[in-house]
Amino acid sequence: SCSSPADFARLSTIANQVSTIINDSLTSGQFAVMLRANISPSSGINQTILDCLVVWGTISEARTEVDGPRTGVFYPDWQYQSGTCLEDGNEPLYMKKNDVWLFSSLEGCCSRFYSGWNFNKCMNVRGSGLWFVDHMNEKCVTDCKDENGGTCGGLANPLSDRLYSDPKSCCESELAYRFKDLCEAESLQSNCYAGTGKFYSG
Repeated sequence: SCSSPADFARLSTIANQVSTIINDSLTSGQFAVMLRANISPSSGINQTILDCLVVWGTISEARTEVDGPRTGVFYPDWQYQSGTCLEDGNEPLYMKKNDVWLFSSLEGCCSRFYSGWNFNKCMNVRGSGLWFVDHMNEKCVTDCKDENGGTCGGLANPLSDRLYSDPKSCCESELAYRFKDLCEAESLQSNCYAGTGKFYSG
């Protein structure tokens, strides 16, 4: 029988030990790592949620603003996908435990985690100044905030928008069905397009 005071005491001791082990594992991040390693894809658990839990320690909604004190420690912002490194002291636990993720300068962090075209975006959250396609308006626009006017088309999505050094190469790659010179002129907001010089039947 499990109803004696000694049994209850033994059960209470075991429960406290298990609770301590679980709390320590959750706090250190080890639980999430082991969970990810031991759950098979065929288990029916949403792998994206599991990945978020393991990598970021949360599955909550992203914040729209970064707030908090500046710490002098930069880390890659994979949680909110801003395309840059943050300095807000909110780096995930696994980054705090292994400083290969942490840098003392924005440039060092951007060089390591956002190389190539992404480097410009990482260094300047106002936009890279490069070109990307605006499919809705069938032209290429500059990666900068809309309110800056001119050829600015808003901030490019670092995950889905390919960036180009000039509107012509953007038009050729992204809007190949259009006349590239007309696409380039419209992207540059120029009225100087003279046409192809060829005739067509209407």
